[in-house]
Amino acid sequence: MKKLKKNWIKALCVFVVLAAMLYGSFAYGYSNGQKGTPVIGFTKQANIVNTEVGKPASVDFSLFWDAWNKLKEKSVAATDNQKMLYGAISGMMNSINDPYTVFFTPEDNKRFKEDIGGQFVGIGVELVEKSGYPTVVAPLSKTPAETAGIKAGDIILQVDGKKTSEMGFNEIIDNIRGDKGTTVKLQISREGSDKPLEISVVRDTIVVKSVEWETKTDNGKKYDYVKVRQFGDDTSSLFSDFADQVAKDKPDGIIIDLRDNPGGYLETAVDLSSYFVDGVVVSEKGKDINKDYSTVHSATLKNYKTTILVNGGSASASEIFSGALQDHKAATLIGEQTFGKGCVQELIDLAGGSAIKVTVANWYTPNGRGISGTGNTPDVVIKNDDNSKVDAQLNRAINFLETGK
Repeated sequence: MKKLKKNWIKALCVFVVLAAMLYGSFAYGYSNGQKGTPVIGFTKQANIVNTEVGKPASVDFSLFWDAWNKLKEKSVAATDNQKMLYGAISGMMNSINDPYTVFFTPEDNKRFKEDIGGQFVGIGVELVEKSGYPTVVAPLSKTPAETAGIKAGDIILQVDGKKTSEMGFNEIIDNIRGDKGTTVKLQISREGSDKPLEISVVRDTIVVKSVEWETKTDNGKKYDYVKVRQFGDDTSSLFSDFADQVAKDKPDGIIIDLRDNPGGYLETAVDLSSYFVDGVVVSEKGKDINKDYSTVHSATLKNYKTTILVNGGSASASEIFSGALQDHKAATLIGEQTFGKGCVQELIDLAGGSAIKVTVANWYTPNGRGISGTGNTPDVVIKNDDNSKVDAQLNRAINFLETGK
């Protein structure tokens, strides 16, 4: 299937990023459009152009311009027109209380597109803002964050001694990012830990190969194990190679590892699902949207007994894929409850290289289950022991393929 790789439209709300999905916004700005009687005598800034283009007739912007001019006139701190404009747009995005509807400055937009492309500089962790704190959705596999011991669900309290509660989300991201080879010191709050953890991570260039596989044997049987790290630019082509390998191997079963996979392209989730099922993969429902996405090619792997490993870091496209196979009874989910990210987002490029990312709908599994806020419940619930090197979830998947229970 030919995907809209460079269109950046209909992307899912969780993308692979690093230290860095730029959900946050500037801490200043105009948060709501105002209605009322015009303020007589306000003056628009002389060097701001196109002040009337596209302005809603029912909204009185005099309050905005009055506040703008008073800030310029009275502030002892230096003011910057461009930053004020970006901050105002960010505040407007924040007004709807959706953490995934955000404004990207040109720099943010550039970073976002680099991140989903699979190569970037950072520590290799995806963050989302929860209850005012940056929370780890998942560390990317084989990245400095994972090596340093950062885990899904970790809350970042401090970055190089600075309290994250006193910083905006973008500021947190900027402080975590840095030059290759430098170290960032994080203070982490982790469930089950009595006191905060201090973790140092060396920044590096992250190149993510989204699909890797190997053959595992147990009790004389052979299983093809595939790790899918994200649903990105290279995922479909690499998974096609994996499907070809399965056809040659003719294994006794397939294990798909989606643990700590934060998501990616909708089109890729549909493409991978099509190897295992026929029919509807996911439904999209929104304000003016009601659409089903169905499989796009023959289900060449549907006759193989399949298990899918999931955990709290499995999000978005991972949940679409695993939910589709679960509903179609094409695979057994093993592990822990998934993250619960099931919203449709549209990335809209604006003037000067900036963009807005707007949530326009939600995803539902083929059986009509909502993903947002709930996630997918495994058929077999099992947790790994953080203090053990044994992968209990993987072992359980192999056992299930052997015994059927």
